Parts: sequence; structure tokens; C-alpha cells
Amino acid sequence: MSDASSPQSASSLEDEALEWVVRLHTGPPSERDRRACEAWQCLSPAHRLAFHKAEALWKEIGHVGAGQCAPTHATRPARRHHHRWWPRLRQWSLVACFLLTAGWFLWAPLLDQYRLQTAHYRTGIGQQEQIVLQDGTRAILNTDTALNVVYSPERREIRLLAGEAAFTVTADRERPFIVHSGDVTTRALGTQFVVRRHPDSVTVTVSEHAVQVSTSPSGHRRPLVLNEGQQASYSEEHGWSPPYAVDANQLSAWQRGKLIVEDESLGRVIEELNRYRPGRILILNPALRTLNVTGVFDLTDPDGALRMIQHTLRIHETSLSHYLVILH
Repeated sequence: MSDASSPQSASSLEDEALEWVVRLHTGPPSERDRRACEAWQCLSPAHRLAFHKAEALWKEIGHVGAGQCAPTHATRPARRHHHRWWPRLRQWSLVACFLLTAGWFLWAPLLDQYRLQTAHYRTGIGQQEQIVLQDGTRAILNTDTALNVVYSPERREIRLLAGEAAFTVTADRERPFIVHSGDVTTRALGTQFVVRRHPDSVTVTVSEHAVQVSTSPSGHRRPLVLNEGQQASYSEEHGWSPPYAVDANQLSAWQRGKLIVEDESLGRVIEELNRYRPGRILILNPALRTLNVTGVFDLTDPDGALRMIQHTLRIHETSLSHYLVILH
């Protein structure tokens, strides 16, 4: 801080006053800081006025805490004196907001990756794995899938963090079997079902018997029951789709290492193949995305499946690397 005997301009006093306000309100102030602040204000009426102007502006942006050192008889300065301070504080506030936002966008993906890497069970791209849980329940993990298992004497819970898993549930009347996938909770009422997490939705398919699905918070809609041969999808934007009939055998072909499609668009087929190989297959011409594809493809050889599709549809590819293939 400045020497008491030296003359100071108004802007210099404002700068020092702001330093005091920041020091007192960005952490628990010491008694020494409080006394020094009060002594600085007593140097002149201009010092005290500068401090009150700085503190009033600090209050306006909601940062005042318990560190106030001004006497109770001080009066609040008029708003017209704030014009020199406000641009500086506004800039600091914007910078702080930017840093917090940037920190969140950087931290959130790292946190998600940590959760996936530390999952109890995980498969890589193109891999599948079958596990048998302690109660005899079988789970088949599809490509790029991660899940945690939480069993207790009261219930059996699975947390599907990413990907797709098929469950064949062992009956236990005392402990319900529940799968959590984002906001969706699936409760087994029978034997076999599949849960898949998409980037912005969750799909549940029932192969045998039935399941009950609900969302969090569950109060806004009653749970939905899906019966054998039915499927439903949930997204935050559209909610639950009505249950619709599906060919469960065709949809479960991935459990046998196959992809079965009938009159499916090329765009959808390529999206599916992308799940089973590293890198990306891109369609350069949007018109190609609507071409129909029918066939049975080997998911253990997605590049071979791609060659079959190219030959059938008479389209071409350009491989910029193994990780980037462009169809045109």
C-alpha cells in the first residue's frame, strides 16, 4: 500500500481500495488485515470514501462475505460514483466466469473417462465379453461397453456407464435386478433384455418375459412395462417412445457376432459398423446415406462387411488411413 505522506490521485486510491476489498473478501481475513484496513481508511476522508465505493460495487456483484471492516456508521456512496470501477470489476467477473466454464468443459470429459476406465467390467472397440455374476446372472457386453456391479442383501444393481449389454437374469424374489443407464432405470420382471446407451438416448429391448422402465425423477410419469418382443427408447428431449414390436432375434444378432439388416439405410448401417472398428467411416455424398442395404455381416470383420457393401451398392472408398475411410 502507499505511504501516507505521499499525495495520491483518485484512480490510485481506487486501486488501493479495491486491493483491500479483494483481500478482505476472498478468504478469511486476519485481525491484522482488519486493523490495517481500518488504519488505511483513517488516513483521509478520500481514503474512506474510496473504500466504501469499492465495497459497494463488490456488494452489487454479490461477493461480500463476513470480512467487512468498515464501521457501521459509514454511508453508502451514490451510484453515480461507480462509473470508474464498474468496467474493471465487470471484466474480472467475465474472466472468472470464462475460467470456470472452460474448467468444467475440460474436467467433465476427463471425469467421464476416469469412470469408464475404472469400471468393474469394460470392453474395447470391436470386443465382446460374457460375464457371470455372483448370483448366476449372465451379462454379455457389446463393443465399447463399461458397467459397474453393485450387489447388496436387498437388491442387485447394474450401472451401465456406456455401450450395450444383454442380461439373462437369475430369479430372486427377495432381490430385484435393476439396471441404471443415465436417467433410465430398468427393472427385470422376467429373464432376458438388452439395454443400450446412445449419445443422447437409451433403448431397452425385451427378448423374454417383461421389464419395467422408468426415468429420474420418476414422479413425472408412471413406469412403463415392456413385454417380450417389444422395444422403447427414451431421450430427454422427447421422453419415452410408445413400445413397438421388433424382431428380437435380429436385434440380438450382435450377441452371435452378426449384423443383420433388411432394407436399412446405408447411413444407419455405417453408424453401426463404426461402433466395431477404430476410427470413422464417413459418407461424402449425402444422397448415398439413403441407399438401402440388406444382408448379414460379420461384426468381427467390419472392414470385410464394408467391402461387401461397396461391391453390392457399387460405391467407392478412399482410405486416408486405417482410421479414416470416405465413401463416395
